[in-house]
Amino acid sequence: MDDLRIEYDAPNSVYFPGQAVTGKVIIQNREWIKARFLKICIHGGAHTGWSESERRHRTNTRGESESYTESVNYNATVNYLTGESIAWKSQDGQNRLPAGTNVFPFAFSLPTNCPPSFEGCHGQIRYSVHVELDRPWKFNKKQKKFFSVVPAYDLNITPTAINPMVNTVSKNTGLILKKGLVTMTVSLPKRGYVAGEILPITINIDNGSKAPVRTVRAKMTELSHFHASHGHSTHHTHHKNAEKCVGESRREVNLAPKTRGQSLLSMKIPAIVPSFECPIISVDYCISVKLDTDSLFGGTLKVEFPLIIGTIPIRQMAPLAGSTVPAVYPTVSPSAPPYPVVAGGAVGGPVYPGSSSAPPYPVVAGGASSVYPSAPPVSPGGAQGTVPSAPPPSYEESMYAGKAEDSEPFAPRYPVYNNLPQDTPAQAPPLPDKNGF
Repeated sequence: MDDLRIEYDAPNSVYFPGQAVTGKVIIQNREWIKARFLKICIHGGAHTGWSESERRHRTNTRGESESYTESVNYNATVNYLTGESIAWKSQDGQNRLPAGTNVFPFAFSLPTNCPPSFEGCHGQIRYSVHVELDRPWKFNKKQKKFFSVVPAYDLNITPTAINPMVNTVSKNTGLILKKGLVTMTVSLPKRGYVAGEILPITINIDNGSKAPVRTVRAKMTELSHFHASHGHSTHHTHHKNAEKCVGESRREVNLAPKTRGQSLLSMKIPAIVPSFECPIISVDYCISVKLDTDSLFGGTLKVEFPLIIGTIPIRQMAPLAGSTVPAVYPTVSPSAPPYPVVAGGAVGGPVYPGSSSAPPYPVVAGGASSVYPSAPPVSPGGAQGTVPSAPPPSYEESMYAGKAEDSEPFAPRYPVYNNLPQDTPAQAPPLPDKNGF
């Protein structure tokens, strides 16, 4: 056999819940192959697992109590998708797959409740198609290929996503000899963002101390939570949390003592999984902003904000230049072609592998556009207020890839919007004349 491979129809192998996963298995061989059948399977699910060392007690042969350490495994699995079909079977008893290029199309329906593909340190959510060619008296030939699933998380229907956020913190710097009060007010224009957006951070500083303020810095953190149990018992569920820095920004300010000033930071949201929650894995985000002074003790101030990462950007934003009418971003469609959606998306849904004469896929009204519905551009405020059509996202590999059991490390792809209009920094109360910036 010269080649056995799986090819997906969707660009970048990205699909959406409720959509049909379509593609083909290709076998190229110069001579006929002795084989009984070709099986195509699809699987998708979440899995968590880790080991912990725990102290145990037992009675030894002398009747004395002693302690020992035992390694305990915790794991959990949630299956979202399972399906299989025989794409080819020897009908004449000769067990021969013809020489040449053999193509076997397939189609599987995704459930509508699929969480996004995700690779974490204590768990993963993975989706894959795998094939097995049964060969008598030889090892079966197998192949597996992962694909990405990205649910539509529309920030426009999340009430808190558009809310501005402001937080203030004050500190009397110095340990014994107090150097004076430093106050930092941090403002964000909203809570919800999509990958590719620029997040502007406004920092107002009132340096009432005797030491200069040196730097301001921001860090965006991915907070992932994993749940698992030991053995078959679900009464003793254990939890693991992990933090991962996904973005940083820093600026030297050198604000002199007894002065006030303002600084701006910005951070581009990278290709990361949208916020989500499933029974055994959840992911959310926060951003922390810190201010550093020259004080040796107690010279750092910190504020923190929760963030929401979605896949469809907020359309209702600040007014455009020259217009009093708020800008409206048109809803964008994914760059993937409009594959038909299989109704219901039940687990283990219809499978149509076989020859090129496979039956047509059922279509739901609206097709794939029902995942990311499209809308015509809106032009508020006349010509000056015309909003350009927001470009569709690209689908870029995640910052982090997990190691699959029997293939190359897999990095899921997520939608990234690289050309969205930039948010206006949040407006804070005006300050007196600024110095040191």
